[in-house]
Amino acid sequence: WLLPALGPESAAAARESADQAVLTVVVDDNYPPYVFRDSHGTPKGYLVDWWALWSRRTGVAVDLQASDWALALRRIEDGEAQVIDTVFETAERQRFLDFSPPYADIPVSIFAHTSIGGLSDIDTLRGFVVGAKTGDACVERLRSSGVTDLALHDSYQQLVNAAIAGKIKVFCLDEPPAQFLLYRA
Repeated sequence: WLLPALGPESAAAARESADQAVLTVVVDDNYPPYVFRDSHGTPKGYLVDWWALWSRRTGVAVDLQASDWALALRRIEDGEAQVIDTVFETAERQRFLDFSPPYADIPVSIFAHTSIGGLSDIDTLRGFVVGAKTGDACVERLRSSGVTDLALHDSYQQLVNAAIAGKIKVFCLDEPPAQFLLYRA
């Protein structure tokens, strides 16, 4: 899976935004280290800094809206934003998004409790309850591969918390936020 750059045609969006004076960009607020909220609730991370720099260099103001991922997807689909960042390209999303080339390759992994052995590919996940984040590309991939017993969570933090509490034994998570959240826990 790849992480597409700026959602719908970033250059076109920037040109349109120059006329509008503000480019609205939506992102997940629980995708560390790219975007996360600090202890005061303020968005922090690589992409907060990157969009501020992009705005300074282009002269186009950016309204970076960090929110729940499902809300970010809905905002872009409803036309309330011009760009969605950190979105993976899937068949479903191709129907309403244009994708630029990815700026990063993001590995997505299946994490399993040490008591579970024998997981070697997506087919071996059938029969397990697999945790995932609502709206995540992983959900679409799992379902299309016949893995349908899913425990969906609203954020990666909730997903990791459920795993730590032993409520789920197998989960799908992008590696950068997984490493950040698991190491922190």
